Amino acid sequence: MAAGADPDRDAAAVLRPGLHPGLPGPFRRPDHGALPGHQRNRRGRPGGRPGVEATEAVPGRCPVNVIVLGCGLIAGRWVRALVADARLTVIALVDPDPAAARRIAQRCGLNVPLFPTLEAAVPQLTHTDAAPQVVVNLAPADLHAATTRAALEYGYHVLTEKPLALTLKEAERLVSLARRRTLVLSVMSNRGLDSRFLSYCQAAHALGSGPYVATVEMLVHLPSPGFRSRLTYPALQDLAVHAFDQAQHLVTARAQTIACFETPLPRPGGHCSIATAHVRFADGSLLAFRGGFSGPGMRTPADGTWRIDLPDGHTCCWDGQQTVTTIRPCGQTTAAELTRASDGHAPRITQMIDALYGGPPPPDGLAPLALLDAAVRSAQNSAPTDIRQDPR
Repeated sequence: MAAGADPDRDAAAVLRPGLHPGLPGPFRRPDHGALPGHQRNRRGRPGGRPGVEATEAVPGRCPVNVIVLGCGLIAGRWVRALVADARLTVIALVDPDPAAARRIAQRCGLNVPLFPTLEAAVPQLTHTDAAPQVVVNLAPADLHAATTRAALEYGYHVLTEKPLALTLKEAERLVSLARRRTLVLSVMSNRGLDSRFLSYCQAAHALGSGPYVATVEMLVHLPSPGFRSRLTYPALQDLAVHAFDQAQHLVTARAQTIACFETPLPRPGGHCSIATAHVRFADGSLLAFRGGFSGPGMRTPADGTWRIDLPDGHTCCWDGQQTVTTIRPCGQTTAAELTRASDGHAPRITQMIDALYGGPPPPDGLAPLALLDAAVRSAQNSAPTDIRQDPR
């Protein structure tokens, strides 16, 4: 599932070391030991909070101007991290709900103009001293493709929440557009790259090689449906995509087939459903996902609860929080506490900003989206479906 480096795909995120077109002067590369942008100070910038460290500006360099598109529930996490990074300046908030935009502005200490759409913001900002260069796309998932395309066509680099789009074809078109326009297009991978989950994968790998049989349960209580009531398959398109992103760090073999079902629940809001997905990999590994939106009594941690069985009878479990449990074939159980807390969004956002200046390209999100695309087709046809082998 996880493929090796590919120059064309990497070009969609970072075309060359150093500065990208339209950005004001290069930072040193992120692996440089004296990178000023990585020197952390103890003072938070306005809008910061404990846990989001401030990144100092580089002397003689102007911050990059950013439009934040979408002021829903996830926006607070992003904007706090953006405000704490002196390499950026948030110059506008965009949301059709002015109350939501005002809430984020007040919460994060911003005094910036508010606009209902990107199309309304661009002509007002383009010919000012604070002309935008980057759009952070936090719009609802069903609007990601259209809003990202609009931002790229305006000539802006885009940092976006997952998923990049709801179909693989849409996502590939966006990656191709970014490559043609020499623009950065980075997709959030907060769960796939979370240090706790990666530590769990390392613990499983240390027990032995696959094929693995992995199960994950990811259940969320969400009384307000928001955009999810507009999704045909909310459990797949808003939850399973995270598990698909995580799985590529556990199983390195290619995903081959998927069998998926999603069933609506008799609950208010139009978004409650349970989905199951079984993914087969080329090495014989299996991922069994069960997740969805349900009542509070069924809720799991946000990262899900995981269980991995190995061929020799070992089992490695993660409670989705701080405990990894190993069960030996004889039945002996050993529990270990993870030493690091959840990374959250902030480190991933920093990596995405680094990519604007020639840092390593973050994931483009195509691999998990190939699974999501096949999962939706499987659910539509009530039959197993092949997964595209090389989604580029």
